[in-house]
Amino acid sequence: MTFRALIALCESRINGLSRMRQALEHSGAPEHVEGLIDDLRGAASDWDEAVTIRPDGDPVALRAGARTVRTGTPGFGAVADALDTYAAALAAGQGRHASGVTQLRAAQQCAAGLPVAGDVDPHRAEAASRAAVAVVDVACAGYAACLDAYEEVRDAEAALYATLAYVQVRRSDRPSDLSA
Repeated sequence: MTFRALIALCESRINGLSRMRQALEHSGAPEHVEGLIDDLRGAASDWDEAVTIRPDGDPVALRAGARTVRTGTPGFGAVADALDTYAAALAAGQGRHASGVTQLRAAQQCAAGLPVAGDVDPHRAEAASRAAVAVVDVACAGYAACLDAYEEVRDAEAALYATLAYVQVRRSDRPSDLSA
C-alpha cells in the first residue's frame, strides 16, 4: 500500500469516526445510542489492522550512509543532508506510528467494554454515549498519529528523491572526462 493510500485510509477513518462522534453527541434516545454503540463496536474490530503498515526502513543505517556519503564523496553534502533528514523523519514517523497503533488498540479494548444492545439503561444512555465518544476520540487520535507519521515520511522521501534528481541533473550537465 502506498503512502497516498495509507493517508487516504486514515483520513477516511477519521472522517467516519467524526460523523459517529457527532451522532453520539446529538442522540438522546437510548435505542439510538445502543445502535450507534453497536456500530462502533463492530467498526473497532479492524481499527489497528488498517494501519499495520509502519514506515519501513532503518534510520540508523540511513544516518551511517549519510556519514559515509559526507566523508567519502566531496560535493555530495546535500545528499548527505537529505539522507539525515529522511532518517530523522523515518525515526520520528516510526515512533508516531507505533503510538497511533497503541492508541487504536486501546480504543478497541475500550469499545469492547461498552454496553451491548439491550444493556443500556434509559437513565444511563447519556453516560454510555459519553463513554462511546471517549472511545471515538482515542481512535481518532490514533489515526491522526498514523496519518502524521505517513505524511512526514512521505514528504521526507520526496525531498530525498528531489535532491538525488537535482544532483543527477547537475552531474549530467558536466562534460565527461572521457569525451576528450
